[in-house]
Amino acid sequence: MHIFDLHADIGYDVLQKRKQGLQNILKEYHVPLWKKGNVKMVGMASYFEGTETWEDMCEMITILKEEIAQCEDLVLVTKQEDFQKEGIYAILTVEGMCGIQDHIAEKIDWLYSQGVRIASLTWNEENMLATGCKGSPERGLTPLGVQAVKRMQELSMLIDVSHTNEKTFWDIMNYSKENVIATHSNAFALCPHRRNLKDEQIQAIAMQKGIIGMVSAPYFVHAQKEYQNCKQLVAHMRYIKELTSISTLAIGFDFMHFFEGYEDIHTQGLKDPSTAQTLIEEMKKQGFTEDEIQKVAYENAYQKVKAILCNAL
Repeated sequence: MHIFDLHADIGYDVLQKRKQGLQNILKEYHVPLWKKGNVKMVGMASYFEGTETWEDMCEMITILKEEIAQCEDLVLVTKQEDFQKEGIYAILTVEGMCGIQDHIAEKIDWLYSQGVRIASLTWNEENMLATGCKGSPERGLTPLGVQAVKRMQELSMLIDVSHTNEKTFWDIMNYSKENVIATHSNAFALCPHRRNLKDEQIQAIAMQKGIIGMVSAPYFVHAQKEYQNCKQLVAHMRYIKELTSISTLAIGFDFMHFFEGYEDIHTQGLKDPSTAQTLIEEMKKQGFTEDEIQKVAYENAYQKVKAILCNAL
């Protein structure tokens, strides 16, 4: 079954390997894994942890876009017509906008012009736009962040809230108009990690017809290592389905196999994209219907992205 993985830090990996003198990184290191796992669409994130400049952001995004263009197996999707092409679909995303500190609309316009269609204002840090989950709980969206949210809405970009703190989350929800998603978060009720979403947040996303990508990074699946497995990850799916509906669910694996020091840190059975179908098999075991699995694995995220692309400039 086709899978749409909403979140993979591909931009980071491409840049690091380019610095080592490597070429054809997507073709050599990523495409074979996506094909083996039947991953048909990938949210390819340029990831910024909070210290990067605007120039750093531009460099990673530009290099990632170049790599996609050089790989005949990939199709960069920026408008609906791109889905008519054959290949693995690539959606450019940004995780953290720490490099944007002025000229807000102009810089978000540049991101959009490069093909970015999904972006978060912050990673875990506090920056000029917003506050991540490690920031002060009293600090939320800033006036510059409000400008960013408004411009993203005008461009029909999806706003990713996976790394925000609660105050920023609710501030964004107050300004948003059905363009908020969480690309890689689970249910706080089953794993009380600050990166996971509380029931009220899950329901708010669902009320705005948003989606939540279930994340396989083990820390967000369960606090105890023995329960960091596919069975528990699917339990998060069942919980959110019962709290809202099947339409809220998607997948955002956030595989970490290419991060130095994290090669062996993964939820049992989900090491890298080649193992993606393990999750599908576990969903079947836990009673999800074929139609439900199709919606979670691909259709919900595909339809959400397709809807914003109909307004592409």
